[in-house]
Amino acid sequence: MTLLYDFLFIAGMLISCIYIYIFYKSKERGLSKSILIIFFGLLVFALLESYSTINNIRFLHHISFLPAHSSKLILGPLLLIYIQSLFFDDKEVLKKNKLYFIPFILFFLFISVPYLITGISKEYLVEYGMFLRANHIFTRVVLDIIFLLFLFKSFKVFYKFKRVLKCSYSHIEHNNFVWVRYVLIAPILVISLDFLFASYQLLFEPLNWRTQNIVMVGLVISIMYAAYYGINQSKVLIPYFLLDNETKVASNKTMSDEKQQVVFLELEQTLITYMENKKPYLDEELTLNKLAAGIGITDKKLSALLNQHIKTSFYNFVNTYRIDEFKKQVASPIFKEYTIEGIAYECGFKSKASFYRLFKKETGQSPSEFKVNLH
Repeated sequence: MTLLYDFLFIAGMLISCIYIYIFYKSKERGLSKSILIIFFGLLVFALLESYSTINNIRFLHHISFLPAHSSKLILGPLLLIYIQSLFFDDKEVLKKNKLYFIPFILFFLFISVPYLITGISKEYLVEYGMFLRANHIFTRVVLDIIFLLFLFKSFKVFYKFKRVLKCSYSHIEHNNFVWVRYVLIAPILVISLDFLFASYQLLFEPLNWRTQNIVMVGLVISIMYAAYYGINQSKVLIPYFLLDNETKVASNKTMSDEKQQVVFLELEQTLITYMENKKPYLDEELTLNKLAAGIGITDKKLSALLNQHIKTSFYNFVNTYRIDEFKKQVASPIFKEYTIEGIAYECGFKSKASFYRLFKKETGQSPSEFKVNLH
């Protein structure tokens, strides 16, 4: 059984390190991805602590104990801040939530550190360390409850602003939301399992086997599934969006100022010319920021132009050009040997399912039907 634990824990640490590398190398890291670097880093320490415990490797246990022992009090706030950072300005989010880290700091200094000191020295803080060890199950239950409260609060924030985010930045695909939802669901399942084990031992009797190993196995499985999902879905590695109050308010108003309308008309012509000549929509990684940079304006101004003046979203605007490009290419002899999916990818689509759904919605027929009716 130890060999199985070793394999799973090492695999979980390796996959977490790969995620950390991906997030670190990201060009647009931002607060959300920085948080995930810390998040997966703490998971590595948690798995390392379990690995060193079952293999009785003392120096690894001492290295990993502090971040692992106090991780529940920081992982909850981190996930809440991560969700908020998808919708609001980074500095505003950090300023608003900084008090959430006080319990972690206090727990780290007055419980985790003394706990480790007594485990290493067997001399200092012995009585205090014995008290902490005697009540470690109760502490574990309390930490689980606090973690779950943060997770539920994160879910509430996520679903509250999900619709606003999708309306204002409609280039976000369904897969992005699935990924974010999974980042919240997986910890809920793992911590709930830990809570059940700890509650049973607190209310009834201690178990004669280390229940945390089972919890860590659940953690590894969730990490492995996240890796599998990331490989098999396009663009799931954590979108970074900025949706501040100014943009949300502006997107709900209709511009009545005549001078502003003239500016919008000029920008609209510039945008259309750029789309027709440069064809940026062929880039499957095209974002609001990239398109705004292409015509020399800010992403907020482009968002206002699309939502308030053109009366569309970024997602619909770009995909209209992609669908028109598909129609041209599928009718061209040059692309005769291409499959429908191949042409769609050439036109900037990166998801077969979304392409078929959008084409059907736009034209009233499937891509195959459209191709057949050309002849």
